Amino acid sequence: MVSSTQVNFNLQALLEQLSQDELSKFKSLLRTVSLGNEVQKIPQKELATIQVFEKMHRVDLSERAKDELREAALKSFNKNKPLSLGITRKERQPVDVEEMLERFKAGTLECTETEEDVTVLTDIFKVKGEKSGLYRLILKTKFREMWQSWPGDSKEVHVMAERYRMLIPFSNPRVLPGPFSHTVVLHSPAGLGKTTLANKLMLDWTEDNLIQKFKYAFYLSCRELSRLGPCSFAQMVFRDWPELQDDIPHILAQAQKILFVIDGFDELGAPPGALIQDICGDWEQQKPVPVLLGSLLKRKMLPKATLLVTTRPRALRDLRFLAEQPIYIRVEGFLEEDRRAYFLRHFGDEDQAMRAFELMRSNAALFQLGSAPAVCWIVCTTLKLQMEKGEDPAPTCLTSTGLFLRFLCSQFPQGAQLRGALRALSLLAAQGLWAQMSVLHGEDLESAGVQESDLRLFLDRNILRQDGVAKGCYSFIHLSFQQFLTALFYALEKEEEEDRDGHAWDIGDVQKLLSREERLKNPDLIQAGRFLFGLANEERVKELEATFGWRMSPEIKQELLRCDVSRKNGHFTAADLRELLCCLYESQEDELVKEVMAQFKEISLHLNAVDIAPSSFCFKHCQNLQKMSLQVIKKETLQENVAASESNAEAERSQDDQDMLPFWTDLCSIFGSNKDLMGLEINNSFLSASLVKILCEQIASDNCHLQRLVFKNIFPADAYRNLCLALRGHKTVTHLTLQGIDQKDMLPALCEVLRHPECNLRYLGLVSCSATTQQWADLSLALEANRSLMCVNLSDNELLDEGAKLLYTTLRHPKCFLQRLSLENCHLTEANCKDLAAVLVVSRELTHLCLAKNSLKDTGVKFLCEGLSYPECKLQALVLWNCDITSDGCCSLAKLLQEKSSLSCLDLGLNHIGVTGVKVLCEALSKPLCNLKYLCSALSLQPEPHPLDLGQKSLGVSGLKILCKSRDIWTLKIDDFNDELHKLLEEIEENNPQLIIDTEKHDPWKKRPSSHDFMI
Repeated sequence: MVSSTQVNFNLQALLEQLSQDELSKFKSLLRTVSLGNEVQKIPQKELATIQVFEKMHRVDLSERAKDELREAALKSFNKNKPLSLGITRKERQPVDVEEMLERFKAGTLECTETEEDVTVLTDIFKVKGEKSGLYRLILKTKFREMWQSWPGDSKEVHVMAERYRMLIPFSNPRVLPGPFSHTVVLHSPAGLGKTTLANKLMLDWTEDNLIQKFKYAFYLSCRELSRLGPCSFAQMVFRDWPELQDDIPHILAQAQKILFVIDGFDELGAPPGALIQDICGDWEQQKPVPVLLGSLLKRKMLPKATLLVTTRPRALRDLRFLAEQPIYIRVEGFLEEDRRAYFLRHFGDEDQAMRAFELMRSNAALFQLGSAPAVCWIVCTTLKLQMEKGEDPAPTCLTSTGLFLRFLCSQFPQGAQLRGALRALSLLAAQGLWAQMSVLHGEDLESAGVQESDLRLFLDRNILRQDGVAKGCYSFIHLSFQQFLTALFYALEKEEEEDRDGHAWDIGDVQKLLSREERLKNPDLIQAGRFLFGLANEERVKELEATFGWRMSPEIKQELLRCDVSRKNGHFTAADLRELLCCLYESQEDELVKEVMAQFKEISLHLNAVDIAPSSFCFKHCQNLQKMSLQVIKKETLQENVAASESNAEAERSQDDQDMLPFWTDLCSIFGSNKDLMGLEINNSFLSASLVKILCEQIASDNCHLQRLVFKNIFPADAYRNLCLALRGHKTVTHLTLQGIDQKDMLPALCEVLRHPECNLRYLGLVSCSATTQQWADLSLALEANRSLMCVNLSDNELLDEGAKLLYTTLRHPKCFLQRLSLENCHLTEANCKDLAAVLVVSRELTHLCLAKNSLKDTGVKFLCEGLSYPECKLQALVLWNCDITSDGCCSLAKLLQEKSSLSCLDLGLNHIGVTGVKVLCEALSKPLCNLKYLCSALSLQPEPHPLDLGQKSLGVSGLKILCKSRDIWTLKIDDFNDELHKLLEEIEENNPQLIIDTEKHDPWKKRPSSHDFMI
């Protein structure tokens, strides 16, 4: 006899739905129902309850009770016969619940004496008139079990799934009824909850909780479908549902009432282009599975069906070609508040939980991985065990490699004889990673010589998991752990009979694993490479040997030093450098880092919260570094965190700032410890007050050896003021560039720097500064008082008339030592040229002047030439690039050049001087008194009959030859370069060996005035 506690429904939950009066009525009616002597037998007690609910006209509760009774019965049945989509269940004559109730009322329903009879009887309960009831019931049991099978407490997983479920139109009750996209794509890296959300949606359908009522929902696992050969669409969808075979035409005819959940689209493994070839709309026609899915996505097959697709980013490109007007939803996994809540629930003790949480948070890369629930479970499991043993968990969280290795070793006793099992598992991980597969099939185990029994230890510890859909398949708990095991495969010492290159298993060697080419083709290899560097650490080697008795390969460090990641003679792209720093940081091996970083003399890097730790660690070991360029990137709040208030977002940024401080301090400390480091550039960066304070302290230190500082576009603007204050009396800094849209608060501090008696600045760049007339006046006085400055760049400033006049007064001062001045794009006009001409007459030091990008016009050039004609003028270089000059201006310049003038360099680029202007310049160049040796203009070869036009960048063959003959020794700068011009210049150089031709052959797209060459 079977107890009612074995197969029943949750009566308490149902009774809680009743009011006090309804509860009294329920008790009264229950006494009127005759149960005889069999009150404890199934299904009489449950059927009596259902009958009472119906008498009370609570149809909602009676239907709910029926559903729960069916589900409980099926679950009990599955204890003896595990559910498989491939099993054909016993054929029995279905019995309606209503019929059983009638028999119960009449007293003719026989009591069931055995569990098998009970479960089989309730298994065939069926909603009257709906043949799909059993299908829905089986799926409900299956997906509820999958939903509840996640290791550890799953409450936060449920919260996460609910958050993203509300973004899907057909599952959000708040969405107004109406047309919406019939294709939804959930995308994210592995392990962030896409499949979990897909399972939840299927469960919601079985419980009728979707806002849009679908009559059918089908779950298609691409992991399982990838093993199928050619078949029809109907066979692919209904292969495990014999009960529905007769109704296939009827079901597919109602496409608008069908939901297809296509899970793991990236695991389909289709070759490029296979999804869009041979598209068909016939659900009976035999086709390869990729073609069938492509036809469904392309809306050739069942165009009115609703589709939900999950995929990793690598398959998004194919989906964009296929999916018709989809909604893309990026799944971010656990948000920070989810992770915090998970730690609190896992540990129970708040102090321990928060300590563990902060340790994970202190490692930005590990914290980022923690958005995957499985990684959170690994971290919590590992750190909790360490705390229980009284060990310090801080070193474990220093790197992801250390954390994963400790987790693996903590699952087995020291001295465990698991060499063979660990070797087999790491081999399977490597094979899967190279094939971009995270699931292990039976044939994979067979080909690697691995028995299922070898994996039992790892299954019991949740390192491996049995697939809930594809039977006989296994998957790793998370992609990152598969990557760790892959690294372990390469790091472990090989047996003598093993092929050291790994070709026996269709995988690459260490050099191939770490090559740029392979990592571009298979991005999953990147993290495996980082773990491999992490396993080169001596302390971790000892831990692995103590637990498993397996030694690391003695050649692994040399392999790492030879690999593509490590050796490029300092020629790294920003992405390559970032990857190298991450790899070296994982190793935590000082000597290895020193040897690799010795190749760098200059480094340019983008820094964020994840990159700061690797960068600070590696730069401390970069003793040959001479110049550093940094861009500090401000963290953006996740778009999905729409519920977070602005104050919460600010608090999160503040916490990130606190996490960065110790690493930023280490990074800035090299300004004093590295005597070879002379140049620092920080551009397009957001620096919090804390970061600026540390930077200023290090720059102001007596140990700082920096000479060249460049600060461009730094936010917030008050950072400039603090940086200037740190430079007061600084003895080593000789070059300073300050560039930004709002620096007016900085100018008083800069003036203090310039007036300080120990100021040693030789060059000052003050670019794009918005200043008042009074501030320009203060700056002019500071320049007048300074005795060290020789070069000032004031480009891209709007010099108002008063400000310009004050500057000219400074330049005329007898104690002004400025030699080079750039006023490029300062909104100067021809009227300003009169004052400038006066400066040129009296200044004894000014030798280089840039007036590019100012509308000086011909009149302004005439004024300048008047000043240049005085013998007292010392100017050698004049840049009039893009100054609206025509042939009339060239006439003024030609007249000046024919006389004895100090001018030896002239830039007339991007001026429309025409043929006449060129001719008068050529005539001047041929005069014996002309001192010009460098003529710069943007020249390109054009077909005749356009013989010569410097201003419009056209210069014919004959024009160029005439120009080159006009002087024996001078430099011609040519910006536009092509093969025809190259041949011509070779011919000219052969005929005139003293001619110097400076071309922009390597960067022809860079159109800029020549002052950029002499200003720094």
